[in-house]
Amino acid sequence: MVFKRLISAATSASNAVSSAIYGENMEQIRQLESMGFSADRARHALNATDNNVERAAELLLLGAAGENDNGDVNVAIQVAAPLRLNGNRGNANNNTRSEGQHVAAHNDEQIRRAIEESLMVNQAEENRQLCQAEVASLNNNTDAVRRKNASSAAEVVDLTNDDDGDDANKQRAKQKKPKKKQQPRSAAAVNAGKAAAARTNNNLTTSKATLDHTHPNVKIPEKLQNKSKEEQIMRCVNRVKPHVMAVDTLLRVLTSVRSSPSTVKFRTIDRSNANYVAHVRDKPGAEDLLLAMNYRRVQNELRLEKHLVDDALLYLGISALEQMRESEEYKEGKKWRAFHAEMRRVATQSGSHAMQQDGMTANETDVRLEFLSKCPKEPPEGRGAVMNVYLGEENEKIEGGYASRRFDGDDTLDDAMNWLGGCYGRELLDKIKTREWCLCDLNRYPKLPLDVEKHGNKTLQYLGLFPSGKMGVRLSEDSWKDGDDAVGLDVHGSARGLGAASRLMLH
Repeated sequence: MVFKRLISAATSASNAVSSAIYGENMEQIRQLESMGFSADRARHALNATDNNVERAAELLLLGAAGENDNGDVNVAIQVAAPLRLNGNRGNANNNTRSEGQHVAAHNDEQIRRAIEESLMVNQAEENRQLCQAEVASLNNNTDAVRRKNASSAAEVVDLTNDDDGDDANKQRAKQKKPKKKQQPRSAAAVNAGKAAAARTNNNLTTSKATLDHTHPNVKIPEKLQNKSKEEQIMRCVNRVKPHVMAVDTLLRVLTSVRSSPSTVKFRTIDRSNANYVAHVRDKPGAEDLLLAMNYRRVQNELRLEKHLVDDALLYLGISALEQMRESEEYKEGKKWRAFHAEMRRVATQSGSHAMQQDGMTANETDVRLEFLSKCPKEPPEGRGAVMNVYLGEENEKIEGGYASRRFDGDDTLDDAMNWLGGCYGRELLDKIKTREWCLCDLNRYPKLPLDVEKHGNKTLQYLGLFPSGKMGVRLSEDSWKDGDDAVGLDVHGSARGLGAASRLMLH
């Protein structure tokens, strides 16, 4: 009985001391105790956070998580714990408050570091799970292939009745390592594994799509070299027939080989030869015809070996080329070749240098000077429009077949004709007026022949040759020679320049 009274007295005394020392924060301690924390830990947390209940609760929760995950005691509580044993109990509350500010800053830093470390750990764990998922998907594909091979091998009937083989299989089965239990994976890891498996299966099973699969109704024509020799020769000859010089050169080469097959120079063609480059090499079908005749490319030459000379192929090639010489395309090309030869002859008499050359008669000189005297004075540079005239096709690049001069917008077509007569003589003007040749406006499409007799007094601006003019001397078509002024009017063309007449007004 006496012992119980002593115990009760000591308890009451200790409660009185506690109330005296911690009277100010007993209410906060009770709040933290109601959350499930012990009184000592609640008191230390309050001392560390300057009696802030919310921060003390966060600190206690952080300390509890740290003890569960790592087995370590919370740093903030360990720092605040020795405060219970500091010297004077009466001054404990004041000392705790001063030190609590430093501890609070330290705890904030600890919380920030803990959050950053947690994010880094989560990121590393997610990357590790993704890698494991990809490896697992590849292993699953490999295992599936092995199981398929094993099942196909198991279908084979064993006729040897070998017991040793069964023992060996049992031994291998015992030596197999037990599979490790797979840890639960996150949804992101599972989806990544499925995607990796799908990519692997597509790479293994999907073959490259061909044109037959993507466009089954499209029929690709057979390559020329896969066709018969006869068809190759006929196709090549048909492509080369508009090119007169190529046809004539090939016919000469094949005829020489047939007449003297043992002569090496007839069976060898230098691909760098200037005439071959200009008239044969780049023409469609020309070189393919020689390859069809069993010529072979050797460095920069085409060679026909003696044992590859085929009389039947030579006969077929020569006959096809002779037949092409009777075609309309060949005849038209022949006419244009003769026309360009005439243009080259006329260009050599260009007024820019013909008057200083020997052979120019006094009568011809007087005629050209008379034409030039009828021309208006050339405007100074920066005024007027430049008139360019080409003899023949531009791609022929006829030497001396280009003339240029400035004209005013109110100058007439007759002025331009007089200038051409002074440059190239009376022959050019006579053939243009008789429509054997024609003067065309190259800036219009299709090319528009100009009637120099009808529109001679029209200004260059009215004819659409101002502010820039580009004319060319061309071989007249049969309809233009016959006096048909409506040639080419079925194709609509626009007027050029302000004040220019339309195509219909000019014819």
